[in-house]
Amino acid sequence: MRSIKLQNRPGTGTYIKGQERIEQILVAAQGILIDKGYSGLSMRKIATAVGITIGNLHYYYPSKKDLLSDLLDHVIEGYLLEFNTARAEAGSSALDQFIAIINFIVDDLTTHDTTNFFPELWALANHDEQAAERMHELYRKARLDINDLIAQINPTLSHQQREEVGLFISASLEGLTPFIGNGKPWNSNVANIKRIAIKSFVDLVTDIRDEDIASSKSELIAACD
Repeated sequence: MRSIKLQNRPGTGTYIKGQERIEQILVAAQGILIDKGYSGLSMRKIATAVGITIGNLHYYYPSKKDLLSDLLDHVIEGYLLEFNTARAEAGSSALDQFIAIINFIVDDLTTHDTTNFFPELWALANHDEQAAERMHELYRKARLDINDLIAQINPTLSHQQREEVGLFISASLEGLTPFIGNGKPWNSNVANIKRIAIKSFVDLVTDIRDEDIASSKSELIAACD
């Protein structure tokens, strides 16, 4: 999981100092969420970790929900940068870039931070409407690169179909977390799981056609017989 690092923007010294404080707050919140879970995340613990007062923390974030919303924004910004880097290093081939994205995601799922961070957010999203909305937005942005590459690899698919295939791929990868994540039962088999994922998703994106998605259940069964 990429460490939070705010980009310095032109401005006064006071503005830069404020940005540095926000970075410290978000890093502290992320660390507590990973180590203690959402139930262990409190504004007081965050303030203590940063070395500021509760009043100072509330100056930047009036509530824990505001802080969480900003945290998720910066988490996804970090991932989008990583996706851009993976694509650039893979070269000009859309298929190679697609494979690079899958490689990165699977490897990231095995890290301690990612293994703990996202399941906490999933659980929170089941009970908090705002958290659910932010999570949907986070994953929507995360799928943009996958959807773009699907469009290049298989231009026969409509926009909606690319969205559906991209959602399936993203959900399938994220669903591996409880099994191949850090300290999980299948963590030692990650290399093979990654090969299976690449083979499966490359075949899917390359071969799937409009009729495969639009066909009725009876038609799909008949086609497989």
